[in-house]
Amino acid sequence: MKTSLLPTILNEQDESLMILIRAGKYLAGKGGLPNSGKLNYNKSSYLNLAAFYIDRTEITVTQFRKYQSHYNEKLFTNGKDCPNCPAMGINWIQASKYCLWAGKRLPQEEEWEAAARGANNFSYPWGKRFLSLRSNLLGKEDGYLFSAPVGSFLSGASASGLVDMVGNVWEWVGKKQSAKSQSKTRITKGGGWTSNKDQARISFRNHVDLKMNNPTFGFRCAKSLMQKR
Repeated sequence: MKTSLLPTILNEQDESLMILIRAGKYLAGKGGLPNSGKLNYNKSSYLNLAAFYIDRTEITVTQFRKYQSHYNEKLFTNGKDCPNCPAMGINWIQASKYCLWAGKRLPQEEEWEAAARGANNFSYPWGKRFLSLRSNLLGKEDGYLFSAPVGSFLSGASASGLVDMVGNVWEWVGKKQSAKSQSKTRITKGGGWTSNKDQARISFRNHVDLKMNNPTFGFRCAKSLMQKR
């Protein structure tokens, strides 16, 4: 059965709220950003994307524990319980398997960027200029030295209402169909709590080993309209 075009849906398996990103032409890449030297940005182009749903927040500790009961966030939170923090230290394989278990998938990079910037040529979810205290990045000025509970920075939400697309944890995206099958690297997006404002740009690409369990790596899932459990 075709999924109706509701603005939001609740994914039953992991009880995640998902937001509709409508079909349309979206910018993928750096667009009109200035020359960034050695920083790794995606090439700019406009792509036609089919509609899809994406998690409003990063997958939380509580949600990930439904899939992997022995997951322990205290390894990444200075020994403190934080059930509403994003699941951290997750590699690409773990993230992919979780999304599959939940009846979803990892978003493709162009989908992630479309969800983060919307129909606008933005560098950050809220606009073209970086604004402090709208995301959990490097330093304690934002109130968090490590990860923050998801949704702690509502002022940094995207136009569609997605939160933490910048900062908190890097987010894995799906493997490109054109990528070599033997490639052992994948891309994370959005920056984490140890990242600077340039790494947090929507177009920035972080190439890493797919098996890397970095404390600042997490994820959110997406779902095609025709995707089945």
